[in-house]
Amino acid sequence: MATEMEAATTGIPAPHARERQSGIQIIEASDPAAWDAAVLAAPRADLLQSWAWGEFKRRSGGWKPMRLLALRDGGPVAGVQTLARRVMGLPSLYAPRGPWWRDDANGQAGLAALTHWLRQKAAFRAPFLRADPLIADIAPLAAVGFRLALRQVQPRATIVVDLTPPDDKLLAAFNSQVRYNIRHALKKGVVVEEGGVEAVRPFWELLKATAERKGFPERDLSYFVQLSESLGERARVFLARYNGEIVYGALIVVFGQTAYYLYGASGGDRSVKPSELGQYQAMLWAKRQGATRYDMWGIPAHPAKEHPLYGVYMFKSGFGGAEEHFVGALDLPLTPVVGAQFPALEAFALKSLSFVRGHGFRYVDYLD
Repeated sequence: MATEMEAATTGIPAPHARERQSGIQIIEASDPAAWDAAVLAAPRADLLQSWAWGEFKRRSGGWKPMRLLALRDGGPVAGVQTLARRVMGLPSLYAPRGPWWRDDANGQAGLAALTHWLRQKAAFRAPFLRADPLIADIAPLAAVGFRLALRQVQPRATIVVDLTPPDDKLLAAFNSQVRYNIRHALKKGVVVEEGGVEAVRPFWELLKATAERKGFPERDLSYFVQLSESLGERARVFLARYNGEIVYGALIVVFGQTAYYLYGASGGDRSVKPSELGQYQAMLWAKRQGATRYDMWGIPAHPAKEHPLYGVYMFKSGFGGAEEHFVGALDLPLTPVVGAQFPALEAFALKSLSFVRGHGFRYVDYLD
């Protein structure tokens, strides 16, 4: 059981202690502030491992979050937020952008203890855990039993813009076309406004129209309202107007020192180039919130002119950021036989569904 000092240090009550292994104690977190502080102190902190994101997924998709911390001497050295529910009628356990751990021996020990705990006590939730941590090398997770997944969930690559330079230097780092488009939008009288949950509906209407124009489905309004409400002031909507009409929108979230460009949409008269101005204004807002990084939230891992998202890549790469690449989705079997075979059955089910819908016996991974 946790000592009173351990409980005070982590913000997690002693009765939530689960087990000890190799000097590591695994506990289930119960304090939002303590959890977020532990995530933000990790080398691979991410919004999708935040407490608020877990609560948002509980509200929007019926996921049940569980947050585990690995402690040594009362301090967190590793952790993971998992989300559980049934997907296509089958039990699913997912750790978006987790697990995370310290880059030292204690962190590796904590990671090993976490995976041991999951195999011992989480197998009843699902036959395997899917995860997509922010790592480029699979070795640390392969050492504790993770293997490459057959399909992706989160982007395998992104572009991150450094927000630390002064505003004029930030602008100067954009490529010449982006700078020109920003000046053009200002000259044409494009105005960018910022809002909270009250701005979600007009943004969603533009997003829905964009999705219909490009031929892909989009989530309903309630999803974005719940996202804004769950994340509060750290989530903002930026709307660019031209002659009173909304021609661009972006939804930005700040967690710690990173701002995330989660969603964007455009419509109307796009010749006035509102997208670049909207992004620049969003970056300036993020800087005022203390962010030092602006995550463009995903590009194709292998961009090429024939890739369906090549235009997205070209837009995001124009802001002078650095590309970051990750190993991609990983699976941890939680049961000896079923857990090892289940991902292949899942892939077969997805390909079969694609076949029924007339797309052939395959599924397209636009994140590749």
